[in-house]
Parts: sequence; C-alpha cells; structure tokens
Amino acid sequence: MAKHADVLVIGAGPAGIATAIAASLKGLRVSVLDYRKPPIQKSCGEGLLPTAVTSLQSLGIHLTSNEGFPFRGIRFSDEEFSASARITKGTGYGVRRAELHRILVERACQVGVAFHWGVRVTGFDARGAQAGGIYFPCRWLVGADGQNSTVGKWANLSSRSPRTARFGFSRHYAVVPWTDLVEVHWGPGCQIFLTPTGGDEICIALLSHDPQLRIDRALAHFPEVAERLKSSRPLTAELGGVTSLGRARSVVSGHVALVGDASFTVDGITGQGLSLAFQHAILLAEALAREDLDYYETAHGEISRAPWRMTRLLLLMDRSAWLRRKVLRLFAGNPALFSKVMSAHMAEAAQESLKATEVLGLGWQVLRA
Repeated sequence: MAKHADVLVIGAGPAGIATAIAASLKGLRVSVLDYRKPPIQKSCGEGLLPTAVTSLQSLGIHLTSNEGFPFRGIRFSDEEFSASARITKGTGYGVRRAELHRILVERACQVGVAFHWGVRVTGFDARGAQAGGIYFPCRWLVGADGQNSTVGKWANLSSRSPRTARFGFSRHYAVVPWTDLVEVHWGPGCQIFLTPTGGDEICIALLSHDPQLRIDRALAHFPEVAERLKSSRPLTAELGGVTSLGRARSVVSGHVALVGDASFTVDGITGQGLSLAFQHAILLAEALAREDLDYYETAHGEISRAPWRMTRLLLLMDRSAWLRRKVLRLFAGNPALFSKVMSAHMAEAAQESLKATEVLGLGWQVLRA
C-alpha cells in the first residue's frame, strides 16, 4: 500500500498536474497516477490565452520568451475577408505542449507532489484506487483522465449523450513568425491555426470532420499559408487526436470530482481548452481545502456557460459556409465588434464573457450583414 494522500489525481496531463499544484499550495498531500511517462505529447494548437497565463501565474509559473512566444491577438480569415483583434488585458503565449508539460511537472515537484508514472489504474473504491499492483488510499479522488474518463464512468458522472467530435492534427515548422497574432484560416469544412511557438518556429494545427484529411493535403485550401511554408521544413511528426464539445452529467459525486476534459470539453476551434482546465484546477483546489465540492460544482457551471455558447457559434460557422461568410464579412466591416467578441472570448474574468442576450444580438447583426 502506498502512502495515504489527501488527494489522488488520475491523469498527469495539464489539468491533472495543475490540480495537483493548486491543491498542494493549499497544504494538501497530493499523488498523481498516469500510465504514460514524460514527455507527454498531444495534438493541439498550443496557444495559451491570457486567462491561462494568469492562472499559471497563480500556480507560481511565470512564462517568458524562453519557454514560448508571446502573441498579442487573433486574426480570422477566409478567402474573402479578414478581421483582427488585439489582446487588451495580459498576454497570450504559444508554447509547445511538451515544454508546457515539463514546466508543470517541474513546478509540481517543487511543491511536493508525488508522481507515479507508468502505472495503469485497474480499480476504484470509496477509499482509493488500485494501480500497478499497489493500492493508493486517499480522501479525495480526482479524475483528470480526459474525455473518456475512467473515473467518470466508475463514479457514474459521464454524460450519456454523444459528444460532437472532430479530428485534429498538428505539426511544427521551421519558419520565422511573420506576425504576433494567432491566425485562424477558415476553409471548406476545416480550419488551420497558426501559432508562433518560438522565434524561429510555428505550430500548424488542422481541425476537420474528415479523419483522413492531413495538413499537407489541407494546405491546398489555404494558398496564402502554403506560400509562407513552401521553403520551410517540418520540425516534428504530425500528431493526431479527437476534439469535441461535450460535458459530464455532473462533475462531483461524494468524494470524487472531475476536472479538465474529463468534466467539460470545448472544440479546439475555441483555443480555450487549457484556459478552462487551469481554472477548473484552481477552483477544485479551493473546494477541496474548504471540504465543499458543491462549491466546485457551482463555480464549474458558471465558468463553462460562456465557452459552451461560443463553441456552438463557431461550430455553426464551420458547418455553414453561408453563415461563415456572413460572420466574417460583419467582423471585417466592424473591427470594434470583432474586438469586443474576442475580448469577451479571452476574458480575464467570467463577468466579461458574452451574455446570452449579447449572443442573440450578434446573431441578429449577422443575419443583417
């Protein structure tokens, strides 16, 4: 039997490690289990919105240009229109996923988190988990094990509704960034994201409904991007994964809680996955310190509401070329509106998010565009 922990976290991705750090900073003893071993890679756009950067700072992690590339805004483009918005509060960072994972693990070790790598969980009960032939007792069990959470299924927290899934692929290219913006290029049934992750590299991420579509073939839909990449070389292998919009039936049950993608996922088109995961982690740690998981459940619902609305809007743009053209034409002709929408999307505080009435107002303006 392993040493008793106050908090046992299943899953050592960013959400799980952030939860472990935040709980340790509250004075709780934390152990983390994962069947994988570092470095842990994942296909993603690798952009951290200002909210994510601020959350990391509260965990004692202060990003600099040594770890990534600071970006100052976002641009949406299609074959006809383009709209840009600058970040008004804070700074975003493009950071390689493996580098972010290294930074999180290093900080977690500094605050006393115990990691158990390469151990697969084989069972749970009300007092802990069995993994790698060892029983890990705990007071609180946290599922940070992704969209198909084993913890969520065991605790009967997983949603019975199917998630709206798409396919994502990413790769790094050796090219000097030509902008300090994250660029989102919209094409037929797909989007390509360009995120600077260093002074001499960018991350290209592709999202689509076609599991066979890869970055090289998709670039035919984006001649401007293809032209910029024609003399560059790939630095990494192309990684693939699934991105989706979905949420757990509930995020707490007894002494069990879900965090990150195990609790709520937004399609990668929003760029908010890590921002939400870090906010979940900090809120859950506060709830554990208070011994009040109801606090976490309420707060989780509040911060998830606006991203759910925004994701649905962006996925509508993906499904309808007519709607996408209308939206981008509206934003291109009204930069102040696009800045307001993006400011709310990247909000530092939940109260800055777009309200339901504002989303309806935006819809009306789109129809008139």
